[in-house]
Amino acid sequence: MCKCFGLVRYGRLFTWSDDVVVDGQINCSAGLFGDPMPMDVKICKCYPKICTTDTGTCTPEPCSCPTSRDPAVEWGKKTLMTSDGTKCWACEKRASAAGVLVEGDSKFCPTLPGRCSLKRSCKCESSSDTKRVMRTKDGQKCWTCAPAGEGGALGMDSGQKAMFWMLPLLWPFMDLPNSAYEVCSGCRALTTFLALCVVGYILQNFVTVLNLNRFFSFYAPCMKKGEFWRLFTYFMLHSDLQHLCINLMHLLDALDLEGVPDLEVSLGVPLRCTRDGPVGSVCYPDVGIGRQHVVALIALVLAYGALVGTIKNFGALVQGASSVCFGVDGALIALYAMFLGAGLDSQLKIPEFGAFFWMRIGIIAFHIIIDVVQSICGQGKDTVGTMAHMASLVAGFCYVIIVLPPMGDGSLFHNTQPYIINCGMTSPKYTTIEEATTDCVAFFRRGNGIEISLAQNIAIAILGGGVLISAVNAVLKRHISDDGLALCSCGDVPGPKGEDAQNAEKDLISLRERQVGALKEDVTRLERLMHNMPNLPAAAPSDAAPAGAAAPATPSA
Repeated sequence: MCKCFGLVRYGRLFTWSDDVVVDGQINCSAGLFGDPMPMDVKICKCYPKICTTDTGTCTPEPCSCPTSRDPAVEWGKKTLMTSDGTKCWACEKRASAAGVLVEGDSKFCPTLPGRCSLKRSCKCESSSDTKRVMRTKDGQKCWTCAPAGEGGALGMDSGQKAMFWMLPLLWPFMDLPNSAYEVCSGCRALTTFLALCVVGYILQNFVTVLNLNRFFSFYAPCMKKGEFWRLFTYFMLHSDLQHLCINLMHLLDALDLEGVPDLEVSLGVPLRCTRDGPVGSVCYPDVGIGRQHVVALIALVLAYGALVGTIKNFGALVQGASSVCFGVDGALIALYAMFLGAGLDSQLKIPEFGAFFWMRIGIIAFHIIIDVVQSICGQGKDTVGTMAHMASLVAGFCYVIIVLPPMGDGSLFHNTQPYIINCGMTSPKYTTIEEATTDCVAFFRRGNGIEISLAQNIAIAILGGGVLISAVNAVLKRHISDDGLALCSCGDVPGPKGEDAQNAEKDLISLRERQVGALKEDVTRLERLMHNMPNLPAAAPSDAAPAGAAAPATPSA
């Protein structure tokens, strides 16, 4: 049953039935709406209409009343008739009744009109009710549950406000400083990573005596000397502030990869979707993979992106967190692709999330296009970075396929891997019971299903192939020097030590002395030759000697 006052359509994503006018609720089925997407999961989507609040006018279509911004008043819906007998609706402002406190240990909010509880953590017992906030006579806030579409004093409409805060980039700024604290607590791995990037930039550019460029930069020739920590430390360094800010905003917009923090869109309305959440509320589904998997994912995309980037230029100096940005994007694409493929969006109380996901995909695609365009316009100068970024994107996607991490904290779905479905739901080719119950994952829609074992083998082959090519490339280019950047001396040819070193030094000194002595003798010989050369006077034409005359004698030395 879909409860709505307005227009309802049936389908999913970009394929919908014609709109149907609903005044209350309607059965969400293909029998009433038709089947716009045969053999696929579909949902009902409500487009509520707000009744007019002007005196003397009414709305002829089914509608609901707006939410009052003033806790002292609320809008009440009333039914009217026009002069020609047509039924219509309007909303009038009424004084909000003070809530009456209900004592007790029940975990559910009161549902009787005017009754409320001081327990902020109470939940609605019925999934069709919406949790609302009230005030007692003495001004205390209390909470109650009422059917969706009825009055309440939530201030701004919770759905509209939640839609504004859907982007994870905005979560830290919802209610500063409390929201920033909740984001740091709920997404500890990613926020710690962001803090390391900021600290690394400050130390790199303002405390230059530490020379972090030499210690933390990734330089492939240094791998020959065992400096493998460089695979995981180059993200802390950024050459300029613009590069740092772009990466920080990119990572902030991927906070949902780790989880959804405990934030409230409005009083009593959580940002995170739950199974028992209100029907009319806009919420954000928690499909995060958790702190441990985020750390493992970051380590993988850092190392894989750096290694594959060496194929183009083995001697490139790599810095920045862009590989992590594209790596988390790849993981998000895999998560939400399986999310939609399993039809999990139909289980949510907010069907708009399917369209919202496609917007997120568009943002990720925009990042990729910009990166490729920069490489092309730079005449291939940034090809190394583009290769590393694309490799990290693929690595993030493959990580999710290989590891199959949990989706959410268990508060939204009944198991931690709800994206695993039976292969019989993806294709009619699975005819036997054994084949139909094989575990599969589907990407974007049920028809794009693939067996988990096959998908994992493909992902492992992709990652293994990249590592193998990088290793072969490193062997072929092992002659490239580390240019003195390496800190370790592993692999250097050791020089002589002890008495051998002293003897070698004496022999070198003796050789240099003999060379100097030989050079001095040559200089002396040249000086004597110059001294004994005769001074021949220039002969005049009239004094020319006759032919056959004897030449004057030259004194001998």
